[in-house]
Amino acid sequence: MFSASYRRLSYTPWSRELHSLLRTRSTGLPEGFKFFPEFLSLSEQRTLLSAALSKLDSTETKQARKQRKDFLASHPQEHRAIEDIFLPDAYYNFQEGHYDGVIRHYREMHLSSWPEHQNPGLSSVLARLQGLYPTSNIQTHLLHLSSVGEILGHVDNIEASGTWILGVSLGAARVLRMESTSNPEDSFEVLLPSGSVYLQMDSVRYDYNHSVLKAGRFLGCEIKAGQRVSVMVRDREEVPTFNS
Repeated sequence: MFSASYRRLSYTPWSRELHSLLRTRSTGLPEGFKFFPEFLSLSEQRTLLSAALSKLDSTETKQARKQRKDFLASHPQEHRAIEDIFLPDAYYNFQEGHYDGVIRHYREMHLSSWPEHQNPGLSSVLARLQGLYPTSNIQTHLLHLSSVGEILGHVDNIEASGTWILGVSLGAARVLRMESTSNPEDSFEVLLPSGSVYLQMDSVRYDYNHSVLKAGRFLGCEIKAGQRVSVMVRDREEVPTFNS
């Protein structure tokens, strides 16, 4: 098994020595997996995360939205770090388990459109991400993990999407583990800091289980618990057309 990661943003209190160590372990990722460790600036992360949380919040009850509004009124937020945008776990209606048992302590929604007119700067962030898409016919899924949330190993439904999956990480860093479905010895881990983007394609999309781990350790460094939102973009499965 090999691991990969890169330097986190400047507000992360990791040593220069660790930054150097992480970069020396960044080679050897398989073909079909691309990693962009610092793709989004802190400003872009805030814009995208605020829009994602707003969409997720809109699916919850009026009571839940009022509780969040009341909390914000009495707890002004400074947003010094990206994690400061999140409210405490208790103010979100996290689900304990997914219907397929893969995701734990989460909120999610399938996104039909982004509120670009309500969020200055959002269009430019989305345009930058679109530049990474291998194809243009896409679907978007928002996944909010609580501080104790996790995603167990799985291969995304091959009937629900096509040949690639792109993931944008916003919030607390977590470890992504990729494990071959045919060879347990063939696996790798990548630390996903906020603002990073990864792309699974072809055999890595179909032949590897992927999981997002709880807080723990990575290359000897403690990964602290915290909430995160993943913006998951997938291509749509092409439906064949037949000429009559």
